Amino acid sequence: LSIDASLSKTKICTPDYAALSVKDGIVDRARRLTGRRPDIDNKNPEIRLHLHINIKQAEISLDLSGEGLHKRGYRIETVKAGLRENTAAAMLIRAGWPCQTDKPFIFIDPMCGSGTILTEAAMISADIAPALNRKRFGFEKWTGHKKDLFSKLKKEAEKRAESGIQKLEDLKLPLFSGSDINPKAVTTARSNIRVSAVGKLFNSGIIRINKADFFREASFPENIETTDKFLAVNPPYGERLNRDDDMIEFYSRIGRTLKQNYAGFKICLLTGSKELSDATGLKADKINTIYNGGIRCTLAHYKIFENRNTKEIEQPKTAYSYPDFEELSPGAKMMYNRLKKNAKNLKKWLSKTGIECYRLYDADMPEYSVAVDIYPPEVVIQEYRAPASIDKVAAAKRFSDAVMAVQAWLKLPEDRLKIKKRQKQHGKNQYEKSNEKNDKRIIKENGLKFFIDTTTYLDTGIFLDSRPIRSLIKNEAKGKRFLNLFSYTATASVYAAAGDAVSTTSVDASKTYLDWAKLNLKLNGFADGDHSFVKSDCINWLKTAPGTWDLIFLDPPTFSNSKDRREIFDLQKDHENLIRLTMNKLSPDGLLLFCNNFRKFKISENLLKDFAIKEITDDTLDPDFSRKTIHRCWSIKKEL
Repeated sequence: LSIDASLSKTKICTPDYAALSVKDGIVDRARRLTGRRPDIDNKNPEIRLHLHINIKQAEISLDLSGEGLHKRGYRIETVKAGLRENTAAAMLIRAGWPCQTDKPFIFIDPMCGSGTILTEAAMISADIAPALNRKRFGFEKWTGHKKDLFSKLKKEAEKRAESGIQKLEDLKLPLFSGSDINPKAVTTARSNIRVSAVGKLFNSGIIRINKADFFREASFPENIETTDKFLAVNPPYGERLNRDDDMIEFYSRIGRTLKQNYAGFKICLLTGSKELSDATGLKADKINTIYNGGIRCTLAHYKIFENRNTKEIEQPKTAYSYPDFEELSPGAKMMYNRLKKNAKNLKKWLSKTGIECYRLYDADMPEYSVAVDIYPPEVVIQEYRAPASIDKVAAAKRFSDAVMAVQAWLKLPEDRLKIKKRQKQHGKNQYEKSNEKNDKRIIKENGLKFFIDTTTYLDTGIFLDSRPIRSLIKNEAKGKRFLNLFSYTATASVYAAAGDAVSTTSVDASKTYLDWAKLNLKLNGFADGDHSFVKSDCINWLKTAPGTWDLIFLDPPTFSNSKDRREIFDLQKDHENLIRLTMNKLSPDGLLLFCNNFRKFKISENLLKDFAIKEITDDTLDPDFSRKTIHRCWSIKKEL
């Protein structure tokens, strides 16, 4: 036997002491009655007793289950924070999942983890008793246990299970489809299902589990024609979702994917809170509260209706779907109309200049604080971080509306949308990748070519707002030595080379960006010229670099704590020293173009006294950035 104890409002010091005392009493009495001492086995006992003490009253219960009833006996492997078997069954029953059906259906779990939801759904459909594979129960050693009756009940259950499995196999369809982006989870799910009561269905292909990214590919066979479509999912939190805003964006993206790819499905979504289910942007038909162990969870039920356009014969078949205007929320319709208006205003300018990549929208409406940049055939949507005073779920809903509006206006599939979150960065996070992919491709601008990457980093490799400054550099560069400080991918150096500069020098602390810079110059046929690349902190380099330059472009960050420099760089506080160091490297008749993106920036009065400084911001903003001042720019010369 084994004994466990729980205490409430009692002076007894510990549950272990209480359990030990009761164990001694039971052992002593059993020895007096039988002459033998019972064995104690805490791991695999034949009899489990539970002691609960409240104030001065004790209650002793005989556990007729043994191990928890949620343990069905098929989970030989688990994943982190796995869903309990009985919780999975509860969510399916609440969602109205059918016990039996004669019609073809498709059941999907696109984030299946260890396969618990998938297994429970198949067992319910096959009319399999939940604990049919369980090895033993606590009541089997109870003297009141009727073995013959239990054996009869078990045989009936086995017969029903056999009949239910045969019924599903007769439908001859891959009825249950599970997937997960984690290959270890896929392996675990397959192992668990093989040993479960529905293992035969897995072996015959009725249950399928594959590695797939829910956000990039459909989680079900497209050739199945049925009106009974069901999706159940308990999305993982995972280490990459360690901040509230990350989780909200993750669930917002789930909502967009469900709406786009799972029309006609009945959906149940289990989350850790109602805020997360609200963040999907989907309107729930019903909300339940259920518990996963001691964790209170929210179960939301949705129905994704078919897009009426897909039912019209006249509509061409496409490999993807996107929302139409009528499907949008009132807020998303406002955003859609603003995109339409902006596109109309930019149309003539784009046609005249041949500009391919441009900004279509930049927080024009305060409620929708995003930037929308067009990089055909992709669009980059940057979400500006909402103030702490703004409700995170409301902000996530507005962002979801903005994304839907962009999709509807540009008629783009999900994989053409590149979502970024622009916020204040700290330490090494300023330079880290936002994604492990590396998807460089070529764009054109004013007859020049550049590599961009819309996936890997927060920025794409080219600052669209600096387009007129680059053109100014090209016009000023002929016969001059050009210095590009904080050069990033050296797009300005390419323009200088195209303007017949005698040399270019690009300085940046990042090897990654300098390698990218070399590719950009080579791409435009300038690999063999006098073009040098210096990996260094610009401030330290300026203090010791020999020589002078005739044309310098200085575009520093607002804030930086470069590992090559002890001091933290703050643009407002440190810009005077930086500009003076730069002016020391400028030839007597040279020109410094100084630019920054800090909207509250004020240039030092001392600099205005010592140098010929003229603000030229208005001349460096193209129509796509004229709606708001995204940067400020000055021309600086030595002579007053």
